[in-house]
Amino acid sequence: MDLDRALAFSRYAERTLLAHPALRDELVATLDAPFDWGAADRGLDEALVGGDCAMLEERLRWLRRRVFLHTLARDLTARATFAEVVQTMTALAERALRDATELHARTLQETYGTPLGGSSGAPQRLIVVAMGKLGGGELNVSSDVDPVFM
Repeated sequence: MDLDRALAFSRYAERTLLAHPALRDELVATLDAPFDWGAADRGLDEALVGGDCAMLEERLRWLRRRVFLHTLARDLTARATFAEVVQTMTALAERALRDATELHARTLQETYGTPLGGSSGAPQRLIVVAMGKLGGGELNVSSDVDPVFM
């Protein structure tokens, strides 16, 4: 199926491209390959290094939009396997959880100090455990995320 016909099946794609027309050029240029995480990682890393929560939130929303559009287009045009779709969605969720947790934990630590174990007195880290499809690496575009924070 060609790209225009495939995108017509998705209201999400139509609305996204209407709101962000430049994404169409990016999509056409990258459609034949799985999502390239290199550029995405650099943009998120910049927000992490700068400690800018608002920038990270904005870049995560932008990344989600790009990943969803790219993945659904590859899926609808039969360029992506099911394994690629779930791996891409899982990678997106893992990156978002990791970066948001890291930045917010650092911000809280700067304000309140390093959390210490009640008995051990040792520094403690926030741990995020993924349950369900995310934990199994099988997240799809309609899956919810069930993290447990410890």
